Amino acid sequence: MTARAALDAGLARIAAEDQHWHAMLALDPTAAARAEAIDAAIGPRGALHGVTIAIKDNIDLAGMATTSGCRALAQALAPGDATVVARLRAAGAVPIGKTNLSEFSFEIRSRSSLGGDVLCPFDPATTAGGSSGGSAVAVACGYARVALGTDTGGSIRIPAAVCGVVGFRPAHGALPMHGIAPLAPSTDTVGPLAASVADALMVYRAMGGTVAPLADRTSPVRVGVLRMAQGEDPRIVQALDVACARLDRTGVTLVDPFVCDALPEWLDGAHIVDVEFAAAFDRYLAHHFATGTAPRSLAELVAGGDFLPDHAEALHRRMAADPAQAAGILARHAGLKLALVRAMADARVDGLIYPTLRVVPDSLDNPAGGWAAELAARTGWPAISVPVRSTPDARPIGVELLLPDGEEARLFALAHKLEAA
Repeated sequence: MTARAALDAGLARIAAEDQHWHAMLALDPTAAARAEAIDAAIGPRGALHGVTIAIKDNIDLAGMATTSGCRALAQALAPGDATVVARLRAAGAVPIGKTNLSEFSFEIRSRSSLGGDVLCPFDPATTAGGSSGGSAVAVACGYARVALGTDTGGSIRIPAAVCGVVGFRPAHGALPMHGIAPLAPSTDTVGPLAASVADALMVYRAMGGTVAPLADRTSPVRVGVLRMAQGEDPRIVQALDVACARLDRTGVTLVDPFVCDALPEWLDGAHIVDVEFAAAFDRYLAHHFATGTAPRSLAELVAGGDFLPDHAEALHRRMAADPAQAAGILARHAGLKLALVRAMADARVDGLIYPTLRVVPDSLDNPAGGWAAELAARTGWPAISVPVRSTPDARPIGVELLLPDGEEARLFALAHKLEAA
């Protein structure tokens, strides 16, 4: 189809359905003109020629506000495209609009003072996950072919797992974060949510991500099954079992269970968001937006009270935090990474597999998701959540693959094997 036809199909779905799911906060008024210009263009085509893309509303889209879901930022005019958005435009993508999210990206549900709760298309009484819930629903419901989200501690992979789509968290530092609202710069990343592993890889490359060629090897790939992270929900356990059986049939060697006794110890303690958010967001407000369109400090925003009341305590606590605590927290991240490297070397495994979440959300509250998503955040390694159906009519469950940075090609190859199986 033409770019304009693809755009119109997505817009029609939004008009017909989004009053149920609350995934979109704003539509790009220039999208139709851009799609028509792409259709009329003569010459080489980019890798994403005419592909519609939804943008999480903590990522800049030229000519539109970047709200982070907050009423106080409803008019916060972005100075231009975020770097990754500019790269997607250069590849031919058509941004369709901005998606709802957890306000400030604070939670693993998606609730904002601007858009309310993003609801799960599989169960509208439950959350779509967060913080990139609107982006996950935009892909799941066919509003756009792909979407962008951010991931600090699981915010791409968790909603992808809940909504039955693919979510890829790149290695920390693999992509530029210019034009993206900060949460915790030491672990913030930006990445794609997509209907397939191939689409996620295509978008990652268009954003500037590098995937080194797979090295030749004669031994089979070995993957450790991290049963410590699976919890007790039988649907989650069954999905992991099905995923492992399918990988086993493709020739992947599974080490089941893979054990790293040091993980609970290194995962304990304060979270990096608690000590990095306030200073980072304060700098962002001071310098980022057009004059007069947004508060110029976090203190001014909080004093105005125009934000989700749920976050009042967290905002005050994080503003009072001592930034000097970051060094100790990051030292714990380094300790966790070293413990994981050693355990993987002892077990001779290339990567790990585990459920993205321990539970299937059963309400609009934050789900008790467990710590699995933090492994990628705290090591800085790339990870991908792939939906797995235990039977053809079952609700998909997200299963995550984690490999060290520099192993993106093998990570995508394993994810494709799992998806194809």
